[in-house]
Amino acid sequence: MSDAATRLAYHLRDEAAALKRSGQTVRTFGHRPKTWPDGISGAYRIEIAETKTSPRPGHRSIGVARNLSEPTWYSTSYHLNFVDVPKDLVVSHQRDEPTLVTLELKNGKVLLTDLK
Repeated sequence: MSDAATRLAYHLRDEAAALKRSGQTVRTFGHRPKTWPDGISGAYRIEIAETKTSPRPGHRSIGVARNLSEPTWYSTSYHLNFVDVPKDLVVSHQRDEPTLVTLELKNGKVLLTDLK
């Protein structure tokens, strides 16, 4: 079992591996948070951002908020084992709307470059 942020990190891990195997340089996929366990049942926000407590410059953790106005509730940095995130990214959606995630392969590294 895992929470909403960790499930997104697992999805990033799997899609980063698929991008490397594909021979392509860009991959966009949809991520739809699950409601259970420890998930999202309404509108949500995903933030992938560097914070004051980041252990090193450029370390951007995933935060998932259970609504559009409160602070993030679930968080993880597990995705950093598989992707680099060159800039802060934030996206908000209503219930059941997917987040479109764009990964790019550059110089052998997978970059998470966009959330829509």
